Amino acid sequence: MSGFEEKRQDTPWESPPGSAPSDWELTAAAVELALLSRNGTPLRPLPANVAELIHRDAPPHLLQVVAIEPRPEARLGREERGGRPAGRSWLAAGWWTAACLAALLAWQSSTLPRIAAPPDDALQPPSLAELRGKLLAEDPGAVTVAWKKASDDPSVIANQADLEKPGGLGDVVWSPARQEGVMRFRGLAANDPAKAQYQLWIFDAERNDAYPVDGGVFDVPENGAAYVVVRIDPRLSVSRATAFAITVEQPGGVVVSSRGRLPLLAALP
Repeated sequence: MSGFEEKRQDTPWESPPGSAPSDWELTAAAVELALLSRNGTPLRPLPANVAELIHRDAPPHLLQVVAIEPRPEARLGREERGGRPAGRSWLAAGWWTAACLAALLAWQSSTLPRIAAPPDDALQPPSLAELRGKLLAEDPGAVTVAWKKASDDPSVIANQADLEKPGGLGDVVWSPARQEGVMRFRGLAANDPAKAQYQLWIFDAERNDAYPVDGGVFDVPENGAAYVVVRIDPRLSVSRATAFAITVEQPGGVVVSSRGRLPLLAALP
C-alpha cells in the first residue's frame, strides 16, 4: 500500500488540526506569498498586536528543522538496501518545490507586459481653451465680457468688420469664485518683448480706480492664429471686477500704469 492510499494522506494539502504544517502546506504558502508580491507592491505589515502574539505563541507549533549530515557508512547501508537516502526528506523536497515555483513566478512576472505609464501629455494641465470651457461649464457665476477698442492705439489692427461685431476683438471669461480667467484676443498686433509688452489691469469695485489690480504681463506672437489666448494672473484678490483694461508698457510691466497707451477695454454692465 502506497503512502497516498492511507486516508490521512488523501488530502496532501491539509494537516490534521493541531499538527505541524505539511510540506505541501509550506509549499502552498510560499507560492501564495510569491503571487501576492509579483506585482511589486509590498505586503502590508501585520498589526503590532498580532505580530506580538505570533512571535510569542507560534514557536511551540512550528516544525523544527535541524540539518544532520548522515554518516557515510549509514548512507551506504541504506542505499545498498534500496532505501531512501537520509538527506532527502519530504521537507527538503517541499521547500525545493516552493523555491522552483517562486523562481518560475518571478520569471513569468518579468515576461508579462507591463502597464504602460500614461504619456506626458496626459499629466499636463488643461489647455487654456479647455480651461475657458471648463470655467463656463462648471461655474455659474463666471462672467463673459467682450473687448472693445478703447483708443486709436496702433496695436489694434483689426478690420472694421471685427471692430463692429460683438466679440470681434475677443473676450474675457472671469470666475470670481475661483479667481481665475482666460482672455482671447483678435486683431491685436504682435509685440517685441524687448521693447514693449501688454499688461492686463482689473478694476475692482472695492478698490480705488487709480490702482487697479495687476493681471499679468503677456506677449502676442506673430503666429497668424485666429485667437491669442492668455491666462489671467491677478496679483491680488479681486472682490468684484467691474472692468478689464489692456495697456502697452515697458518690458516686464509696471506697478502703476500711466495708461498712456490703452488699446482695449472690457467693461461689465
